[in-house]
Amino acid sequence: GAEDKMTSGDVLSNRKMFYLLKTAFPNVQINTEERVDAADQEVIVWDRKVPEDILKEIGTPKEVPAESVTVWIDPLDATQEYTEDLRKYVTTMVCVAVNGKPVLGVIHKPFSEYTAWAMVDGGSNVRARASYNEKTPRIVVSRSHSGMVKQVALQTFGNQTTIIPAGGAGYKVLALLDVPDKSQEKADLYIHVTYIKKWDICAGNAILKALGGHMTTLNGEEISYTGSDGIEGGLLASIRMNHQALVRKLPDLEKTGHK
Repeated sequence: GAEDKMTSGDVLSNRKMFYLLKTAFPNVQINTEERVDAADQEVIVWDRKVPEDILKEIGTPKEVPAESVTVWIDPLDATQEYTEDLRKYVTTMVCVAVNGKPVLGVIHKPFSEYTAWAMVDGGSNVRARASYNEKTPRIVVSRSHSGMVKQVALQTFGNQTTIIPAGGAGYKVLALLDVPDKSQEKADLYIHVTYIKKWDICAGNAILKALGGHMTTLNGEEISYTGSDGIEGGLLASIRMNHQALVRKLPDLEKTGHK
């Protein structure tokens, strides 16, 4: 249906990603956006070789109990935009959370073959930009819910604020970073005011956290990646800014968030 589109792209991507991880790590909890049918099952074997450029960044491996790990997969983020052939917004994402905390995030842009990854206390291949504008920020928001965000953002930061409507949570997080992909727009803040699923945001949360940034609810609460599939409290993502000061500046967004 229109509210929750699914394409053959979602299904095929999900099949590959889910079974690769399930075969490699059978005891780990994997939460994915798409349903996995037994009829779809395929064995995809990983040789467990980690590319040299990643090994160099990670340093000492950490071992954790399998039951403390939850993996969140979004096999095709920005499905709406994918159906409209707006390919720059489309990403595939994987996130590893340990005891509910996001630790490792990967955001891949299949149509420009760009991959960003970061691990908390373990390195990354992406970095923050040199500077951000806190006074009159460029704010990236959902294409489909930009109206109410725009109103409150302009109220909070003034009329000089630029609102960038965009598809896909992965794309929006990359907008805050120093990304070489030329199709990627740049923003200073990412704000979302309605319900959002955890597989949409976990990878971006892990990457921001690894780089010293923040992703919280609009009330400034950390997001736990266990239990339910989604969060009600909206979303604020920033890097190299005073995140709690931003939270205090946005008291009205929370009230708007549940409309």
